Amino acid sequence: MILQLDSSEIPYQFYEVSLSSNKKIDDVIVLLSEITRGNRVETALKVILGLLYKSFEKKEIDIQQVVTLMYRLAWQRNIEDDIFSKINGLDADYEMAVDGDGDMQTIIKEIQEFLGRYEMYCELI
Repeated sequence: MILQLDSSEIPYQFYEVSLSSNKKIDDVIVLLSEITRGNRVETALKVILGLLYKSFEKKEIDIQQVVTLMYRLAWQRNIEDDIFSKINGLDADYEMAVDGDGDMQTIIKEIQEFLGRYEMYCELI
């Protein structure tokens, strides 16, 4: 986007996001949320989910952080019903596994598979 827009049209958040590789995922979520006020919320959500996947795969964040960030994202943004439902279901399954009522490795795999669908959206930033 930075390369495609005239410099006077580029929101400062684009620069911040483009330099986000060393930022905390929470900070990137805030920046993307600021950029996507309006009709691009779905794309921003998918980018964030892709970033969560990437961060988890690189072991930059653990599964508890992934689940917490997904939950916060689901409740802080107006997101598609199917994604909202899936995140809430994964959160519930994770909490059950933490309490010993489920297989943690299975739920981790489910979370990875869910987030993996959005890995390609990381290329948008």
